[in-house]
Amino acid sequence: MRIWNYNKSRIHSYRGAKDVIITLDKNEIFKGEIERACGGIEGGTEAFGDTILFTTDENILECVSRNDDAYEGEMFDSDEPDDVPFERPRTADAGDENRPFTRAVGNIDGSTSPLPPRPATSMVTEGDVIVFKGKQLLLCFTATWGDMHYLTGLEVVGRDGEALPVNINMMNGSPRDLHSLPGHENDDRTLDKVIDNNNLTTSDEHMWMIPFTEGQNHTLSIEFSQTQLISGLRVWNYNKSREDTYRGARIVHVTIDDKQVSPPEGYLIRKGPGVCHFDFAQEISFAPQTKQPQPTVSKSESKHLRKSTMSTDEASQEYENVQMPSGFIYQLQMITTWGDPYYVGLNGLEFYDAQHNRIELTENNISAYPDSVNVLDGTSNDVRTPDKLIDGFNDTLDGTHMWVAPILPGIVNRVYVIFDQPTTVSMIKLWNYSKTPSRGAKDFALLVDDLLVYNGNLQAVTQGARGIIPGVSAPQKYHTILFTDNKEILRKEKHTVISNQTGDQDIQLTNDKQVVSHYNDPKKADSGKPVNQQLRPKTSLVATKKRR
Repeated sequence: MRIWNYNKSRIHSYRGAKDVIITLDKNEIFKGEIERACGGIEGGTEAFGDTILFTTDENILECVSRNDDAYEGEMFDSDEPDDVPFERPRTADAGDENRPFTRAVGNIDGSTSPLPPRPATSMVTEGDVIVFKGKQLLLCFTATWGDMHYLTGLEVVGRDGEALPVNINMMNGSPRDLHSLPGHENDDRTLDKVIDNNNLTTSDEHMWMIPFTEGQNHTLSIEFSQTQLISGLRVWNYNKSREDTYRGARIVHVTIDDKQVSPPEGYLIRKGPGVCHFDFAQEISFAPQTKQPQPTVSKSESKHLRKSTMSTDEASQEYENVQMPSGFIYQLQMITTWGDPYYVGLNGLEFYDAQHNRIELTENNISAYPDSVNVLDGTSNDVRTPDKLIDGFNDTLDGTHMWVAPILPGIVNRVYVIFDQPTTVSMIKLWNYSKTPSRGAKDFALLVDDLLVYNGNLQAVTQGARGIIPGVSAPQKYHTILFTDNKEILRKEKHTVISNQTGDQDIQLTNDKQVVSHYNDPKKADSGKPVNQQLRPKTSLVATKKRR
């Protein structure tokens, strides 16, 4: 049974049914929660509701898949023009007794991305999670990130997201470790380190490494004592240092009971960050995935690097613009503030995908280093943590919806936005810290998978934005980084695009960490002076219950 939930729009999708009871001849055959529809028109059947299976018989499921239009159909015929406008499927109130057409396969621009065929293994739906039944899990690694070696840690994920218990007696590797190489008989990077639970580390004593030969199979097998429900993997890639992360695994093919569950090209494993600023575990789901629509790239966007020159009527982009970046980890480095030498903060941020739709971020997607003022001795329970950057309350003077962190000696403050799949970004919106404008970020850089793609200057929150009249404040301006030349987006964002303006700079030349020359702007009395950490002012904001 397949249920298409209410899908008029993203907001209206919350009107859809949630808890459902299904009876057959007054006998209850299903009771549970069904998935909310996505509110859009893209994605496979899982994006529009739920499929409930009443059998795990493989022959029956194969017959169903061969006759299931949702696996084989296309939204438009191949001979239809590409510019055919999408029409909302008919609803059931038009007097037509036929089932409304609400199949969602393919893209509205005519390019189709049919779902991959059903894997030849026992795939069942448990509640709203697709899981696979099996006893033997086999991982075959076919590529690294450039070097010849592998993995930090791994967990097999069960139906409810829990880690299934695995011990070394259940595991086997081929090659098993580096002991097969002359001179490496005592290397401690053995197979048992994959499951020693010391995953968030840069110590290679807790990592697994094997010799890699291109073109050959490199496998890790796990044999359970009984059939398990397996939904995916949780992977910590090799993370000894930034340079050594290129030894990490890049492509893995997965089979369960000798039947393939991974796509033909395998799963792409995210490269380790080389640091432990955040939990770099990657969630890999075995549920069939639809291919994301490719961004429509104009001729000017397809150039690797271009200089944008536009009339004053259009958005002014005074920076070098590159093709839309795509990667796993987006990193904002806050280099300076607007005057405060002890703290830096932001109100919020938003990321937009290649189709210019806002990406829904969760707490699993956001992290910071240092995390917040809670890392300071004597400070705890401060609510200005990284998750406030994505809570949706950005145009605010309420400190409980902001993030702030201490500036520590020798450390660059960073905000990380982490994805489990490569994600293309067309636009980023930033709201600077408004509670104490001098603590707002000023000079910053944006890196994607450790590659610098943009640096600029984020304007401080002005007094006008904070409100001249007591109790009244004007809307706070956000600032936009654009990686698209879509004319409609440029028109909308022309007053918010960050423009690089030449300003006074401090220059410091070092040799082996020793300062050999230093120029300070004479207008800045404190420029270049080391900060006395003992003079750090206290700051704390703890959530309290409001009086009614």
